[in-house]
Amino acid sequence: MQHEFSLRAEWNTDTTRPHPDRGFSRDVVIQADGPGELLGSAAKPFHGDAARWNPEHLLLAALAECHILSYLYVAGQAELEVEKVMVRGELTLEAGAEGGQVTSATLYPEVWVADAMQLPRARELHEEAHRQCFIARSVNFPVTIEIPNQHQIPELPKFSSRLGAPIAVLKPRQSKKPSQVTGNDDARLAAIRAEHEAEQQRRTNIAVQHTEPADAQEDANATAEQTQAAAQTAQRTNAPAEQTSFYDQVGGEPTFRKLTAEFYKQVADDEDFRAMYPEEDLGPAEERLRLFLIQYWGGPTDYSQLRGHPRLRARHMPYHVDTQARETWLRFMRNAMDTLELSPLHDDTMWDYFQRAARAMQNRH
Repeated sequence: MQHEFSLRAEWNTDTTRPHPDRGFSRDVVIQADGPGELLGSAAKPFHGDAARWNPEHLLLAALAECHILSYLYVAGQAELEVEKVMVRGELTLEAGAEGGQVTSATLYPEVWVADAMQLPRARELHEEAHRQCFIARSVNFPVTIEIPNQHQIPELPKFSSRLGAPIAVLKPRQSKKPSQVTGNDDARLAAIRAEHEAEQQRRTNIAVQHTEPADAQEDANATAEQTQAAAQTAQRTNAPAEQTSFYDQVGGEPTFRKLTAEFYKQVADDEDFRAMYPEEDLGPAEERLRLFLIQYWGGPTDYSQLRGHPRLRARHMPYHVDTQARETWLRFMRNAMDTLELSPLHDDTMWDYFQRAARAMQNRH
């Protein structure tokens, strides 16, 4: 027997609510006969409206609702009197070389029954309901069922605009191992290990540059290439977010070295903006920014070891950072980011942070 479902999604230009940087709204309207309209948008990390439903939440909602309805069916078959079913869901979106993809979902179902003696049987039926759920059977990522020990649903996860993936900021679970999407675990782990080893070797080479400048420079260049190649391999194999930081995913130290170099090239060419830097040589400022960004995005913590707590706002207070300075800084950083050719998900994540940071550093109108 075949069933068909239809709806219509529509987007129209809205000049009254354009996105300040990307020039267009992400808002859509979804319509279907019967339920009417559903207001949708992109998730907040992707410049959408947090008050509307985004595709990731809709997908997770479909899995949760499907589980509840499947459970009611199998409970009816078992002649079990159910009073209440509740499901909390988590969905993970990870960045890959070509963008993002959903890699796993976990459902935490609970059931209340009229006869407490039937509770063990009621809990067992979740597995059968999961096997029968049409939506869970249709997706190409693992959907896991984890049944809480007590009748207690944890509070809903808090959501963040950082690192668009995962969608929710969740407390770590002690007993759950990282979700795996494919069977190439060895390849992913080898790529990550190679990247870390290459990064460690590069730092060792830099430490001996003063005594062996020529050889050390050649080695540093070689290991930088190894680091970037390893990062690209990790992206192609979809290394899970629990094992790779944002720093790893975008290419490690060479990416941030290029970013800051391109940024300070523009600073040097802008006489007015250059006046904000009291040092005659921009090299130390470039190094400080590079080390800070590396540490912030999950790389080595050299910045804190050299300079202590970042205290960014306090460090910027002596300088006159007004709206024009903020916009100039963002323009230079946007130009520098464009040279990196990051995936859309990585680019949006990094740019969202820079916009928030620039606003936080402004101390004059």
